[in-house]
Amino acid sequence: MKTGKKAISMLMSLYLVLLPACSGGDESPTDNAQTTAGTTENLDNEVDYSSMAEIDKIEEANIIGTGPNYDPSKTAGHVRALCYYDLTEAQPELVEILAQRFGGTIETEITPSGGAYYDKLGQLVSTGNSPDIVRYDWVVYPDGISKNMYTPLDDWLDMDSELWVKEKNVIESFNYAGKHYYYPSGVNPNFVMLYNQATIDEAGLDSPLELYKNNNWTWDTFKELTRKWCDQSEEHIGFTGGSWTGMMLINSTGVKTIDMTGTEIINNLKNPDAERTMSYFSDMKKNGLIGEGFVDPGAAFTDGNLLFLAMGLTWGYESAQQSFFNIGSQTDKIVAIPLPRDPQSDKYYMAGDTFGFLVPAGSPNVQGGVSWILSGRIFETDPETIAADYTKKTDATPKYYDKCPGCKYNFPENNNADLTVCPECDTARKPKFKPIYSDEQMQIIYDMKDVTKFDFVFDNILGFGETMNSIVTGNEESIFDGPLYFAESSFTSLLESKYQSIEAIVQPYRDELAKAVSQ
Repeated sequence: MKTGKKAISMLMSLYLVLLPACSGGDESPTDNAQTTAGTTENLDNEVDYSSMAEIDKIEEANIIGTGPNYDPSKTAGHVRALCYYDLTEAQPELVEILAQRFGGTIETEITPSGGAYYDKLGQLVSTGNSPDIVRYDWVVYPDGISKNMYTPLDDWLDMDSELWVKEKNVIESFNYAGKHYYYPSGVNPNFVMLYNQATIDEAGLDSPLELYKNNNWTWDTFKELTRKWCDQSEEHIGFTGGSWTGMMLINSTGVKTIDMTGTEIINNLKNPDAERTMSYFSDMKKNGLIGEGFVDPGAAFTDGNLLFLAMGLTWGYESAQQSFFNIGSQTDKIVAIPLPRDPQSDKYYMAGDTFGFLVPAGSPNVQGGVSWILSGRIFETDPETIAADYTKKTDATPKYYDKCPGCKYNFPENNNADLTVCPECDTARKPKFKPIYSDEQMQIIYDMKDVTKFDFVFDNILGFGETMNSIVTGNEESIFDGPLYFAESSFTSLLESKYQSIEAIVQPYRDELAKAVSQ
């Protein structure tokens, strides 16, 4: 668990490279799928989305949430997407909604993630070959929007409508010179706090979940738990996490490190709450309560030394759970709760993340792209979808490999998929890992996606490109990771040495925004 600074710095740099491709939600599918157009496989049966899309018009119920430019007499048609994974393969539910409700099909041009993806989009937009839909990522706002790479959707979608009204404040968070380019499908916590309940119980510590339920899950109670844990052994580590955790802890005070109001860009890095946050957690590091950064959640808890890990919800929770499945543990239990609350804040603020899509500038089929965005929001808010997801995630029924580990007897092919013991050789079936969420855990997850229970903070420092990223995260000299994971230099001194470089990055965006506001 204790790792040298050089190795940790390399891991954190790798994490930073991968993170922008996955931003906008940790539900990101992998990007190794093959391009398809209109068909995919579902339970080994080919689905013909082209035939499914043969509708005459869009029904009235499906135009809820649309604006005056959206034409109900015109179906979505063929939608061209640019993404780093295949949308048809990764999100067949949305493909089905697009076909059945909006009369559209979609095909994905796949390009590598990260900078290559953004460069490819810029090339297509500038040469008049724009796709109709692209995945949101952090660099969209303000970088992409300031370069006129996206289509404003104010006349295409209605944020005051039933479909969008709960997301209105979120949509407004991405306001650029009075225009709105991004209507996210849903909202998620950026990171959550993961821990092993068995470790808490064995150490005789207060339950973090109960502290959260009693509105007492704060920086102070979090620090006290890490102190009690680290006092028990020199090998114990109270807390570690990924890059950007420092920013998210600052966000828990209600402060954006860089705030875009729609008409101005405000650098809050010298805000007293930012200094207070980083000083508080830097002090924890100096007192031996915090590790040295990124640890793979699939290995974080198995040696029993780490108490808390800040990481993305789905990947973090399921990878940690699988690590105990792989070693056959029946007693360990991974729990995910929000990051702790600032005890001085008037509300419970959460660093927010979103998932969704935008229509690039010059799209030849804006209606088709908007229809895909509508499909995502319909899917996200549909009660049947939510109920089905709940049932799937809480189903504790074991899942098995098809073939007997002894004689290779195939259970499904012999109509014996429900058997747990081989009828040929009496060998027990080999179970597969599947993530399982308790009812209680699902309620916490619903809490963490509820804009009425948390004030979500969408920090705009994430949208200023890789040079900014390298200044604020990645090593002991970065202003977020340095004080939190290394504590060799204070946040104040690091920020002072880099402040003019940060301002030099931000100022051109201020100039572009001022031009857009004046038009």
